Amino acid sequence: MPKLPIPLICEDDVFAALEAGTLLLTINNRLAREFQHRYDRVQQVKGLTVWETPRILPWSVWLQRCYDHQTVTFTEADSPSPTLLSPLQEQSLWERVIYDSPHSGALLQVPAMVRTAQEAWRLWHAWRLPLAGQTLFLTEDTQAFLEWAQIFEDHCRADHWLDNARLPDAVARMLEEGRTPLPETVILAGFDEYTPQQQEFLTVLEQRGVLLQVFANQGEAQQTRRVALADTIEEITAAARWARRRLEYSSRERIGIIVPELEFLRAQVARIFDDVFHPEAVLPGRGRMERAYNLSLAQPLADSPLVHTALLILELSKGELSMAEVGALLRSPFVGAAEQEFSHRALLDAYLRKTREETVSLERLWKAAITAREEDAAHHGYPVLGEGLQQFKAEVDSLPARQPPSGWVQSFTRWLQMLGWPGERPLDSEEYQAVSAWHKSTQSFSSLDRVVPSLKKNAAIGKFRRLLMETLFQPENPIVPVQVMGVLEAAGEQFDAAWLLGLHDGIWPMAPRPNPLLPIDLQRRHRLPHASAERELAYTRVVTERLLASAPMVIVSHPCREGDKDLRPSPLIAELAPVPPERLQLASVDAYVNEIQRTGRMETLVDAQGPPLEAGTQVAGGTGLLKAQAACPFRAFAEYRLGAKRLEEPSVGLEALDQGILIHVALQYLWEKLQNQHTLLSCNAEELQALVAKAAKQAIATQTAVRPQTFTERFTAIEQERLEQLLLEWLERDKQRPPFAVLHQEKSQPLNLGGLSLDTRADRIDQLESGERVIVDYKTGRSNPRHWFGERPEEPQLPLYCITHKVPLAAVLFAQVRRGETKYLGVTKEEGSIPEVAIFTRVADGLDSWEELLARWSQVLHALAAEVMAGYAAVAPRDANSCDYCALPGLCRINELRSGAAKNKKEGDRDG
Repeated sequence: MPKLPIPLICEDDVFAALEAGTLLLTINNRLAREFQHRYDRVQQVKGLTVWETPRILPWSVWLQRCYDHQTVTFTEADSPSPTLLSPLQEQSLWERVIYDSPHSGALLQVPAMVRTAQEAWRLWHAWRLPLAGQTLFLTEDTQAFLEWAQIFEDHCRADHWLDNARLPDAVARMLEEGRTPLPETVILAGFDEYTPQQQEFLTVLEQRGVLLQVFANQGEAQQTRRVALADTIEEITAAARWARRRLEYSSRERIGIIVPELEFLRAQVARIFDDVFHPEAVLPGRGRMERAYNLSLAQPLADSPLVHTALLILELSKGELSMAEVGALLRSPFVGAAEQEFSHRALLDAYLRKTREETVSLERLWKAAITAREEDAAHHGYPVLGEGLQQFKAEVDSLPARQPPSGWVQSFTRWLQMLGWPGERPLDSEEYQAVSAWHKSTQSFSSLDRVVPSLKKNAAIGKFRRLLMETLFQPENPIVPVQVMGVLEAAGEQFDAAWLLGLHDGIWPMAPRPNPLLPIDLQRRHRLPHASAERELAYTRVVTERLLASAPMVIVSHPCREGDKDLRPSPLIAELAPVPPERLQLASVDAYVNEIQRTGRMETLVDAQGPPLEAGTQVAGGTGLLKAQAACPFRAFAEYRLGAKRLEEPSVGLEALDQGILIHVALQYLWEKLQNQHTLLSCNAEELQALVAKAAKQAIATQTAVRPQTFTERFTAIEQERLEQLLLEWLERDKQRPPFAVLHQEKSQPLNLGGLSLDTRADRIDQLESGERVIVDYKTGRSNPRHWFGERPEEPQLPLYCITHKVPLAAVLFAQVRRGETKYLGVTKEEGSIPEVAIFTRVADGLDSWEELLARWSQVLHALAAEVMAGYAAVAPRDANSCDYCALPGLCRINELRSGAAKNKKEGDRDG
């Protein structure tokens, strides 16, 4: 599409024209702000302290102002102009049209199709596509779109509405009729091309006597170099170090870093630029510090932490949140009294996690907060959270089924007020701007009353969330020397130096992506954006020339690899003079941890000793204490002396721990009824099935009280059947043993071990006909009796029960209650006393008698108890597997110790 023959104007003349009242129209909001800042600097250089605001507006904003001016000033003799729909109103009307159409049932994602249909409608009008009246060679998608478009147009005509795609045409008619004041001169900036609709509009301006001019960058790259780097991360790092080096020489330079795929690389760019420019940003309280660079890519408003908290509150009204969301809400600083109740809410978060449920209901959260309030009122003051949740729940329960969007906005506002949003602490600049953007979004949502008469609660929350996801939020920040931006944001920008990164042949030029709702041949024939490879190449060539002229010094880079794929430079930059990476002038940047170590005096202290315990001290945890001490002394000290515990994580279904609890409870119930093997053998199949069913039901009931959301009706039925089959399979195993009676279940037995007081509890103690006893420990996983042996045994519980027991023992057993693998594992005092269980001499080496076995266990366990009493707390895991199930690697920093040892060994090998 050829451009209009509009005369060019340089930057100096632009500012002179702005002083005279000329209108400057830019392609986007960012360029408008940039021209405003540049104009302000020119006035300051002149020594002025006050000046009139120049007329600088984005193209779309100026069109809306022109239309609004005519709407406000019409007389009674005039017919009122159609109401201009907001973008949200327009989107909602398209949603209504598509949802009500017969094609909606075949669509997987209606919101995505709405966006595609809106783009097709905009392209249709912007590029003057001759779609009307065409019926041949149209795909089913295009025919569906034409049906939607006709219904959309009928709604607009019937309700006297105007959409944004046809706004330029409406304003052009107003200009032709003289209903809108005209500027004498209009300067256009940042436009790489003009659509036919824009060209027609500009022709109307010329015909009405408006002088049109185009701002032309007079910059020309004096040095343009191409550099190949290993990958994208190395590219970003090199660009950041290059920008820092230039600022070290001249802090007044304006540096541009232009990234074509910035929306996908934003997190990596921010992290690397922080590492290079502001490594201290990782320190507590430094996250909001002013930075030397500005990342221009706006993010969805919903991603703002403050707005995210507000959305969590709205989602809570649906009746439940995920455990992760509840934790985020409880820890958020944007809920009332967050600082006052910080510790209380952290404990509440840990309490709710104990059930390991994936979701937390509003009912449970409210009751837990109220219970905590009553318990803590005397000691910690009156928590605000419980009262707020109580009011919130009552308000949610009293809501009508449907309300107009404006009614839901009022409800949203009340809910947030009840929970004290946006918090008690003063907001910083970015948070204040986020609150302002939130209020604008609620106003926009309220305006939907005209298009959407009423909504259900969940639909209203979902629609409002989509609005916040599609609302881009870019906080206003002070002008900084380094600007990181995408290609579109760089339109019309001028820098002292620029770096264009990521220009490999896979993305530059971009692959064509024509709109699927418009005929492909028609898009190619009219050269629509993204319609063909030829069109993309031509457009990208224009953009490349503009970017290469955006600064006197321009470096263009491309990665050589992406994963396992080799990359080549874009053909549009392949002819640029290459430069080796080592020739680049990059700032020397060391890791922040190294800088800290160099600036401080380090003293190394190996402290493996905690406070010793007094004789007779009772330590909570029972046998788990010695198990942890055997695995790693520091782990035992941290968990049982310091009380360091991990936060429980949600689980889908039942974990091994939950299944173990079910088996323990069910078998305890069974043997309370059976008492001995004789009763078991005397039960017929029906009686045993009924007894097992009751045992399974009893066990499930205890867990349902703890995890009500996991044990749904269907899940309970499945678990009941699974548990019954497993119990019946296990009872068949018990039928094959020599006669026995169950003497004790879950019997508590205190023990003093070298001055350490412990409480032991065996799952089951059986008595044989000989009077000897058998200690049984239920296991639902695979077990190994060899874990009882060694200087630091993996499973010291059963040996501990053995040395506690005063009555002679015949065997020590693991009862492996596992579907298809039910068996007894362990050691017996005499051969054959328990079928399939080996005598102790086959498992334990170097022992001749049962008494020697008990003596060895006693010696090992007393040694572990002596370590606990002495306060021995070295970070000394028994083996590499000991750390696999430990939740405290960040506390002991074992990985740092290992990496340091490996580094020292490597350096020693090199020195040797």
